[in-house]
Amino acid sequence: MKKLLIFCTMLIMMSSCIEHARIYLKLTDEDAAAIPYHLDQTVDFVDQNGDTMTYKVTCDETYPYDHDLYHYSSKTKIYDEYYCYARTVILECEKNGKRLGFTIRPEKEIAFYLDYDFDLYGSLLTNDPCTIDGIDYEHVHHQTLYDPSTGELIYNWYYNEEYGLIYIKYYDQLLKRVP
Repeated sequence: MKKLLIFCTMLIMMSSCIEHARIYLKLTDEDAAAIPYHLDQTVDFVDQNGDTMTYKVTCDETYPYDHDLYHYSSKTKIYDEYYCYARTVILECEKNGKRLGFTIRPEKEIAFYLDYDFDLYGSLLTNDPCTIDGIDYEHVHHQTLYDPSTGELIYNWYYNEEYGLIYIKYYDQLLKRVP
């Protein structure tokens, strides 16, 4: 009886030490392609002063994504115990050193930042046409946020999976893609 008790105790202790395997959701080729930029590519934008800013892709990597901000997606019911693969692309401005960073996760969940000032999270599931500066774009993802207390525009961005970021206005900062 004593041996059985010792055996059961050891079994419980050993099972509590086992680390559970993480489940990584795959990043499909279609999801990864939602960021159209590739290493060493350059993209021109016009800023709020009318200056042309050339951004160069300096990082393009796909990796296991464990960031704790990615807790839940209503479509796939992803919770803390699940992880995924993601693709991150960083563009750096050759003139002023500012950065644009994009991360895509499964089911076209995207996050991006403009020179680390803010992070935007959204889903690339909308596909509306729009016209920006006289240029027609199809399949555009758009998001706008206003300050609820003042009504002031916080951000307004347009993104297309063929061209990437088309337009972003964040308070007084502006970038428009040069076609």
